[in-house]
Amino acid sequence: MRKKTTYVFNIILMIVVLIFTFYTLLHGEDLRSILKVLRGADKSWLIFAALFAVAYLVLQAVSLKIIVQSAGTPMRLKDGIRYTFIGFLFNAITPSASGGQPMQVYYMHEDNISIGVSSVALLFWTIIYKIALLLIEGVVMLFFRGFLHQYLGHYYWLFLVGIVVNLVSIILYSIVVFSRNGVRNLAHVGTWICHKLRIIRHKKRFMEKLDRSLELYQEGAVYMRTHWEVFFIVLAVTVLQRLSFFAVTWFVYLALGQHGVSPWEVIMLQSFVAVCIDILPMPGGVGINEGFFVTMFKQIMNKKTAMSAMLLSRGVNFYILMIIGAFVTLGTGMMKVTGQKERE
Repeated sequence: MRKKTTYVFNIILMIVVLIFTFYTLLHGEDLRSILKVLRGADKSWLIFAALFAVAYLVLQAVSLKIIVQSAGTPMRLKDGIRYTFIGFLFNAITPSASGGQPMQVYYMHEDNISIGVSSVALLFWTIIYKIALLLIEGVVMLFFRGFLHQYLGHYYWLFLVGIVVNLVSIILYSIVVFSRNGVRNLAHVGTWICHKLRIIRHKKRFMEKLDRSLELYQEGAVYMRTHWEVFFIVLAVTVLQRLSFFAVTWFVYLALGQHGVSPWEVIMLQSFVAVCIDILPMPGGVGINEGFFVTMFKQIMNKKTAMSAMLLSRGVNFYILMIIGAFVTLGTGMMKVTGQKERE
């Protein structure tokens, strides 16, 4: 009940922030002109944008399937796609995208994938997902430094903060997966701090429960530490996944009849939005993401067109995927209830 209340609160918060954001962005703008631009968008390019947005989650499912099956547990691709859509929905409605993986672990467990394997697989994928972004930005910093400084301007510091936060996250997650005692030591330090702050009252009892939970990670973690070929295969798939997401904006750019900028430049601008905004704790990055998108893209198109591009791009790669995720989650829940009734 408490979790449901939290989700409802987060959804309400998203809606409020979204209303405020669009009011701020659209206030004083010629709405008729923006709607005219939207109506004039080339539908065929928007179909490509939608396909690449869906491919973003399908490629994540491919990665999960590779990781889970490498640990000796069978998993169907269609189930992986289901998990990724569910994860996307709950990431979108929780701060810092914290709700997706617990829900994925729950539904994977319902399909007889052990909590140990699913938890480590998702953590392993998260590390690779962040590394993929840093690889892309590493290419930008090495070969397109002028472009980086030109378009980020005084937001360059936020870009650097995003890079550092991702690096720190990778290090911490890697300790969890690749260090035999790292996760236990981190957990114990965290428990000690929480006990001192009186957040945890019964330290000994909590530590015993924690140690039992950590044992679930060991078998899966050992396997991941010894199968580097899986890492490189999944990294290649995840780089494609990241580029697929960023390419959505390129197809929106074409749909709006824009020209003069290369696909790679549009992809780089979208990647800057990801680096700078994804580190912020707002559910789905709602509000800040839309505003920063317009800030970046009005440099290569007029503000009215940038507003239209933001509405189309976020609509395709976030809100539509959220809606699909909601239907997938609802359908999965209904199937579960139906299955229980049949067994009875």
